[in-house]
Amino acid sequence: MAGRVSSSDLDDMAEINVTPLVDVMLVLLIIFIITAPMLAQGLKINLPKQDAPSLADKGPEPLVLTVTSDRVILIGDEPIHLQLLADRIGAMLGGQARPVYLKVDETVPYGEVIKVMAVLHSVGVEQIGMVTVPEGQ
Repeated sequence: MAGRVSSSDLDDMAEINVTPLVDVMLVLLIIFIITAPMLAQGLKINLPKQDAPSLADKGPEPLVLTVTSDRVILIGDEPIHLQLLADRIGAMLGGQARPVYLKVDETVPYGEVIKVMAVLHSVGVEQIGMVTVPEGQ
């Protein structure tokens, strides 16, 4: 026996149930809220506080070197030993004049910073910028 479908039955079926959609979106929002702070974690570096003029944004993209409080040297996120730094920087620069920015923890001794700067000078880097945090922060 075939059933008949009236127009009033079709009107009831035409409505969209948004409850499952809202449930899925809330679950995704909760997952995002929990995982976002984990993704934002990075190296903890206490930069020196000093008011200084900002560096010019024009020119080639600068290379950023980081020296942590443990005296670990990083190019981006990759750790590198001081003895291998000259070869790696030389290969990355490829003979081009490119500025290098140093992000050094304020607890690192001055002598360690000079060693890194001497390696940069030996490779031919002429523009070295020191990254600081404004005093108000």
